[in-house]
Amino acid sequence: MLKLIQFYFKIAAAIAPKMAGNQAFELFQRPLNKKIRQKEISFFKVAKSFKIKHYLEDIQCYELGNPSGQLVLLVHGWESNAASMSAIGLKLAEEGHHVILFNLPAHGFSKLRKANIKMCKEVFLEVINHLNPKQPFSVISHSFGSAVTSYALSKTTHQVDQLIFLTTPNSITKIFEDYSHFIGINQAAHEQLCIRAENILHEPLDGIRVDLLGEKIRYNHLLLIHDSEDKILPKSNSIDIYNQWPKSELKLLQRTGHYKMLWDQKVISLVLDQLSKGSNIKKEKSLYAMAF
Repeated sequence: MLKLIQFYFKIAAAIAPKMAGNQAFELFQRPLNKKIRQKEISFFKVAKSFKIKHYLEDIQCYELGNPSGQLVLLVHGWESNAASMSAIGLKLAEEGHHVILFNLPAHGFSKLRKANIKMCKEVFLEVINHLNPKQPFSVISHSFGSAVTSYALSKTTHQVDQLIFLTTPNSITKIFEDYSHFIGINQAAHEQLCIRAENILHEPLDGIRVDLLGEKIRYNHLLLIHDSEDKILPKSNSIDIYNQWPKSELKLLQRTGHYKMLWDQKVISLVLDQLSKGSNIKKEKSLYAMAF
């Protein structure tokens, strides 16, 4: 199937680059794997579910823990769902936190067929607005969810206590470059793809970089956790962000993988540790390399 797609786009881009660029962008927005993993299913039986009205579709949300506890929002990655963060969420609930998870558009049980960072940003902001937190809250995000988190929080004045990125992309421009190379479109088609994206976002792609968004976010501390050998998102993404965000800490791990880190007990312990420090954490940069 992949070779067929690449062959099609190579020919289409040569004949009609504008059309190929538009089609490539449409394909880019479609999560291809929405399967709920077996170990994620039990989460839906224990979490309290609720919906938030939104113009795209109702946002499916889940609640764990003590409603009077510290609010922590969990944001899942691309081609994933809220339950992918359940090992972390359940542990946070045990520790007395008020945990909110939600499915991004076109993910989980969503009936939508496509999503992009603008749609996801809007949904995240709608969740925050619905919760209307009066105190600083924390956010734990995975992969694409970290980009969504950064982009959304850069558009608000909410004070965030702890930000924890469990891997993250950095530059949307780089993502589109890699994608265009992967499916085999030429430069003209790639430029059309970027034009489509900018028309939707109403801002230049170059400005949507996680390493640059930090200056627009009110936060106390950022912890980046990344596997040194991550095959989905290279560690260079987190390193670049760490170098630009002043109140940040980077932990480079080994043998935690990209998705499976969400179930890794040592990673979960690092998350719990960070949240327990809360606002008392020293506002300084630190870098750790850890071999688990």
